[in-house]
Amino acid sequence: LELLRSTVWGSRSMKYRIPSIDEKLARLRDPSFFVLSEKGRELCVFVLDRCSKQLSGTTCNAFHFALASTVTDRQNEGLAGVLIEHVRRSCVSNVGKPGLGFAYVEETTEFSLRLSDQIGHSAAADIPLTLFTRIFPRNHPDVELMKRSERDIVLQKLEQMYAGHELTDFPNSLKPEEVYVLRRNGAIVAGVQVELLQWSMMSMPGTLGTFLVSVLPHLPVLRNILDLKNLTLARFSNLFFLDGHEIQACKLLEGCLYRQNSKVGLILLDRRSPVRQRLQKTGKLGVMSHAVTGSAKMRIDTIGMGEEMMSDLREKPVLISAGDVF
Repeated sequence: LELLRSTVWGSRSMKYRIPSIDEKLARLRDPSFFVLSEKGRELCVFVLDRCSKQLSGTTCNAFHFALASTVTDRQNEGLAGVLIEHVRRSCVSNVGKPGLGFAYVEETTEFSLRLSDQIGHSAAADIPLTLFTRIFPRNHPDVELMKRSERDIVLQKLEQMYAGHELTDFPNSLKPEEVYVLRRNGAIVAGVQVELLQWSMMSMPGTLGTFLVSVLPHLPVLRNILDLKNLTLARFSNLFFLDGHEIQACKLLEGCLYRQNSKVGLILLDRRSPVRQRLQKTGKLGVMSHAVTGSAKMRIDTIGMGEEMMSDLREKPVLISAGDVF
């Protein structure tokens, strides 16, 4: 735990710490911890999370390579490369067929990219880091938590919204206590699951990113508006909205920011997803939505899959699950 708490995450251009790493670990579904030690000192750790995904109408067991870290004074010695070979053998032995392993790798994170290349991958998806921002989020009284009795209704709407997507897992990832909905005439027209992330930003890409991290903290009034050293980030997932209700979906997201006392939301959708494209077309993502323009790569390794499953995995948009720790 101490190694993970002290880790600086991210890439060359965007770095952050996760003060609430304990809460992140508590969200894991079925975790496994692999540790490389020397003389009683933990040098390298990998955290995996076992789960299941739908692919081509079939339930597949999967391992999410969730977290990896090496102590700073022993980096670039190949320790992670040694440990990941043991991790891979364990996954292959236990995942079953058809099965898969996957990881989200930020596009400029050389450490993670090297490890991913060492394992190899059969398919990949590009996941833009889409921000939804409001400096002064407004309250929308018609935004409220879903009722537990509405679980089947919400699951049905999610299946409809993401028809044509692979790697779905809605029955397992949906947490009614985290799902907000917006109603019109009593009927749900939009919904989203909200997970709060606590990040301490150390650097961000681009001119705007440099301003927000390096200049903003020294401006007496503005620094009280956005504190990137103690950033509450709302991760939006399991997002759905009816056709023609894109603007209502943006109102829902703004209402969620208001309720969570946050100014920044993070949406993770496959670049190929029609859902992402519909949101982008609204032009309502916020003035800071371009502060981060990077993306993550979802890299996927498979075992025991036929041609049809591999074709679906490579050609169709994939879902970034609310259950996948990010």
